Amino acid sequence: MYDQKIKLEVRKLRKGDGLTFKEIKEQFPYLHKATISNWVKDIKLKPEHQNRILEKQLNRRFEFQLYNEQKHRRTVREANLVISRAKKEIGKISSRELKITGSALYWAEGHNKSNYTIEFSNSNPKMISLMMRFFREILSIKEEKFRCKMTLHPGIKEEDCFKFWSRLTKVPKNQFNKTWVKPPKSRTGKMHNILYNGTLNVRVCDVNKLRQLKGYIEALK
Repeated sequence: MYDQKIKLEVRKLRKGDGLTFKEIKEQFPYLHKATISNWVKDIKLKPEHQNRILEKQLNRRFEFQLYNEQKHRRTVREANLVISRAKKEIGKISSRELKITGSALYWAEGHNKSNYTIEFSNSNPKMISLMMRFFREILSIKEEKFRCKMTLHPGIKEEDCFKFWSRLTKVPKNQFNKTWVKPPKSRTGKMHNILYNGTLNVRVCDVNKLRQLKGYIEALK
């Protein structure tokens, strides 16, 4: 049991000075917050004390938010520095490196079941852009050979996606096949993980180019 004088002193600090539980505990470190709360639960704080505590809480929240923002900016700076250094290590991609990279990507992401056509699908514009460079610079595929097909979620504007993918791939719209609209998986009709530019399938019908690509993949194996 605690001395009655301690309880009276705690109540005085709460009622007279309007101190918070934390401030009271700083003066009585051996007391639990639960004990302090129980001793002063019937005390109604004065308006000026309530305002002081509220201001203190707001300042603490602001300081915490500021700390998180500073921590986030520091983390972003550190991450960007690592990425920048790694990017410099790669440098400019040589023709041989593009050949290996494109072949590896096709091996991982391409349609490998066909014996007649090259097909590559992805929703990542940068990956599509890299593969288009591989097709043109390494496989020397003629422009008229390219055929593209978009897969979109319901509600996505087809014309906007046409413009986006045509500009990115430099393949004219008249070489795009009919778009496929992907039905929702859930019974509610809601779509999850919506891809606002959809997925693009790039297809080339050229047996010899496919064989050449398969040869590169065999070399990687």
